[in-house]
Amino acid sequence: MKLIFTMKYAGKKWPEYLEEEFGKEVAEKARVQSDATAKSHEARIHLMNFNDDKAVVEKLKSNENVTSAFLVENNEVVKTIKM
Repeated sequence: MKLIFTMKYAGKKWPEYLEEEFGKEVAEKARVQSDATAKSHEARIHLMNFNDDKAVVEKLKSNENVTSAFLVENNEVVKTIKM
């Protein structure tokens, strides 16, 4: 299973921000696809081999920069995480 979430943030570089917010282990697993424009800085983060860690899900829910999150298995969304 993998966890995919999108964020809007323009302060620090993505790897540094992810480590501060979610911890080193999560940040090391993360694959970031970012898109920056003059008005916004968004990223789609993929956590491969996600084991449905409740602590990570709760951090996602409480992070004001996260705009959406969902769990994917076999290329299908199996759960949408409500923000």
